[in-house]
Amino acid sequence: MIWTPLPLLAVVALLVLSAPAFARAGGEVEAKLPSGMVVGASYHPGRKQLPAVLILHGFLQTRDFPTVASTMDALASGGYTVLAPTLSLGVSRRNKSLPCEALHLHTLEEDAEEIAFWVRWLMSKGHSRITLIGHSYGNLQLLAYLGRNPSPVVKQLLMISLTDVEAKQSAAQRARFAQALRERVARGDTRLAEIEFGHCKKYVSPPASLLSYMSISRQRILDAVAQSPVPARVIMGSLDDRMGVGWVEHLQGRGIAVSVIPGASHFFDNQFEFDLHEVVLQTVTGR
Repeated sequence: MIWTPLPLLAVVALLVLSAPAFARAGGEVEAKLPSGMVVGASYHPGRKQLPAVLILHGFLQTRDFPTVASTMDALASGGYTVLAPTLSLGVSRRNKSLPCEALHLHTLEEDAEEIAFWVRWLMSKGHSRITLIGHSYGNLQLLAYLGRNPSPVVKQLLMISLTDVEAKQSAAQRARFAQALRERVARGDTRLAEIEFGHCKKYVSPPASLLSYMSISRQRILDAVAQSPVPARVIMGSLDDRMGVGWVEHLQGRGIAVSVIPGASHFFDNQFEFDLHEVVLQTVTGR
């Protein structure tokens, strides 16, 4: 679906009319995982009658990444309770993006467990309806959570710039590399593996940790979204150059709802952030 934006003044009016006086109340929160690691999030309480929103950043980034931060602000201004965690990625109190060349010990399973932790945290605040929103690779971590016995309070999934893992590596290349990692894990070979991964030219990780991410394929993503236990929608920019050819068509071919914003990039920067926020607000409110 090609999305046609409302006039900018209409968007501004929508935000102003729906924003309660306490929309920006809240701030930074910390919590301790069962492992003892301390994790943090931005938390903005809103209207109790509206669903709470958990919004997740992209690969190796934090909750302060511009696309996430601006979407969080738009939702908070619309009266929604918003929680934007920073995944630890194995680092207690992580508040900076991890460099590609760092030693990456984290796994996709651990990412999913942290998302489950934050969903429970929102539930402890009395929220019985939660919408999940991800940007870029964060969507794959949300899909991993939804594939692992998600809480029934999660009612909706909204994916901004859903990543196509085969944009740079073919399915055959990824399958060969994943098989090599499995063989190394099976024989106890813990020497570090190095690969071009995501936006990283050089990503360094032990075989078992890297395998958790490399096991994801385009087909697994399409299956996960099409079979999502909650209603799912994808928002893409028409000028997103980080996707493989025909990615939107692949999604639509599986019956997945896709909104395409003309002229927008992977990050919906500049004036396109207003178009993104309008689609997000309309989707979360069910309009």
